[in-house]
Amino acid sequence: MAKVAARYRRDADDDDEEDGGAVAMLAGTMTMGRALVCLVLELPDEETTPEDVIEAKKAERESVIARLVDLNLEIDQLVNFAGDKLFLLLSLPEERILQEAEARQVKVRINEEKYGGALCKFRRQLFEEEAFAKTTDECEACSALSSLQLLELTHSVVTMEPFDDGSGDAQAFDPQRLVDEGKILAYFYLHYDRSRLKLLENWVISYLSPQPLEDIRDYFGEKIALFYTWVGFYNTMLWIPALCGLVLFCSQMYTYSSMSGSLENPFILVYGIVLSLWASCFCQLWMALENTRKHEWDTLDFENDEKVREEFMESNEVIRDEVLNDVTGDPEEYYYPDGSWLPPTGRARKQLITYVVIGLVNAISIFVSFFIWADMSRPLMEPGNVIMGGIIGGVASAAVSIIIDSLMDGVPELEHKGIMAVLVEGELWKTDTEHQDNIILKTFYFKLVTKYFGLTLVAFAVNLTPVMGEDRPCPDWQCMPVLQVMYVTIIVCELLYSLFQSQGIPALKKAISNLSVVPDKVGGPKVAKSPIEDQFEWFDPSPVIEMYKDKVYQFGYIVLFAAAFPIVPMLCLVSNTFDLRQRAMTLLTKNKRPEPFVAADIGTYQTILEILATLAIISNSLLIGLTSHGLYFYIPDLTQIDRIWAVVVLEHFLLLMKIVIGAVIPTEPAKAILTYSVQQERKDQQLALWDVAFEEE
Repeated sequence: MAKVAARYRRDADDDDEEDGGAVAMLAGTMTMGRALVCLVLELPDEETTPEDVIEAKKAERESVIARLVDLNLEIDQLVNFAGDKLFLLLSLPEERILQEAEARQVKVRINEEKYGGALCKFRRQLFEEEAFAKTTDECEACSALSSLQLLELTHSVVTMEPFDDGSGDAQAFDPQRLVDEGKILAYFYLHYDRSRLKLLENWVISYLSPQPLEDIRDYFGEKIALFYTWVGFYNTMLWIPALCGLVLFCSQMYTYSSMSGSLENPFILVYGIVLSLWASCFCQLWMALENTRKHEWDTLDFENDEKVREEFMESNEVIRDEVLNDVTGDPEEYYYPDGSWLPPTGRARKQLITYVVIGLVNAISIFVSFFIWADMSRPLMEPGNVIMGGIIGGVASAAVSIIIDSLMDGVPELEHKGIMAVLVEGELWKTDTEHQDNIILKTFYFKLVTKYFGLTLVAFAVNLTPVMGEDRPCPDWQCMPVLQVMYVTIIVCELLYSLFQSQGIPALKKAISNLSVVPDKVGGPKVAKSPIEDQFEWFDPSPVIEMYKDKVYQFGYIVLFAAAFPIVPMLCLVSNTFDLRQRAMTLLTKNKRPEPFVAADIGTYQTILEILATLAIISNSLLIGLTSHGLYFYIPDLTQIDRIWAVVVLEHFLLLMKIVIGAVIPTEPAKAILTYSVQQERKDQQLALWDVAFEEE
């Protein structure tokens, strides 16, 4: 086990490594002060490593440290007691912080009480006037800047382009390249303990308290804060179908036990309508909240100012400085043609490959769904007894969905990259927003089939069409009981897998990692790790777009099929409440600090939610009119043709209501827009009084 780190300061020309004694013991309980970036170097064992290897490693270390010193960084060095790792803790001098914040036009909030609270580009003059509000974490280095902004400034200095002396040999310090080459062990961002402990207390432990979204934004950035805003809003809105579903489920249990022996109920009709309208309201209200956040966090122009992806710039297929911009007439620094579909050229050719793969995956998924019904599930069913067949069908369908999703999507917790990520990477999208939107949308094209086709087949198709060449309808032509069992089985499997993925896999990785650690000597003193060593061993966090997936497709399960088993939204709500805080705990105590990103919206996930809300109208209309017998409680003499007409009428009514909801609920928040305008006006007036002028966004 690694021992307590020895903490000491080294000058640029000091090559001696000292044991700090009492200072080392103190360091075991210290945080890293202002340092927010850590670089880890290897220290070979002098007793077992050849002399030439030791000298080569020493030269590499000295070269790395010299490069960092040349960047005018403050460097603290920690050596663990095992003596195999050197931790370089990087920070900026206070004067350099002010220079970089002004040069890079960091946005900070001006004092709300005095000047309105708008976000404004950093200026030393304004800082000296104490015009800026203090951030929520109040870093020691500069109270106007959050630890996240200091982290970004430090990283930008570490990776900044060096001055070109004309030799052409000047190269930026690239930590990831050095990791890939084996010259350094790791480069990662450090947690800031003051803010982290505050979030643990006010966010993770406080299950029933509102999320401190402004604190989350200050610590993790807009992208993660927007995710937790969306999840919090989703959980809040989920109370409506959860409570309505609980009441309906209790009614079903009463009629099942005392009267009919069936879960059929006249209020299934009402609940299906509620689900459809709720889905449309959810999408509209979320867009309004999302636009409110755009104004509050001033991300309105983010996508216009977004940087080009490094992978795009480094690709050999990208054309440089040859193609003229259609608007400005200037040469495009980086360009890749969209191409044409016939004949396939450029990006279109690569997208065509992606769509072919998606088509093959969907064909396999559909075939497997037919096989599960025909050969695994249906043979185990008989009239009045569909539970075992439904459970087998549900488990098999969930397993197939999880396997295909893992292959196509990957498993971030296992650092497994999926096929879809590789295919979209090859399409060479220019910005992160374009790249991620395409991953999200193309993932939806196959998830729509892998997740929902099995239930759709049972609910609407097996009574009407042959399966695997034979007629295999539901027992007594009653598909609602089968759908209910399969649906709740799939939901439980999905919830358990999501829990295993977010909590079980990291726990297993930690346990396996501990097996490789040499145990302490029996009877010897307990060896503690420094906070830096702990964070070095923590796992990289999942990408933010991965965090949305479970909840977005859970939304689909609820709005499409919850009318069949109305207790499901309550199960999801309970699971989500637990999962939200556990994910937050993992993010703060088991993951390295994630790379900060800005985001103005949830991207193509909004499109997916809209599609699912529209499909919910079709699905619920069919469930109410054809699969369920709930209409017979109102009109006992319905014929099959009457039921089809009922589906058509209900579907058109719900589509009309969706249009009305879209017109009635505004997505442009008038209050937020007015507040933003007033803030900008007050800011401009105050800047004029201070005689501060710079180009605004």
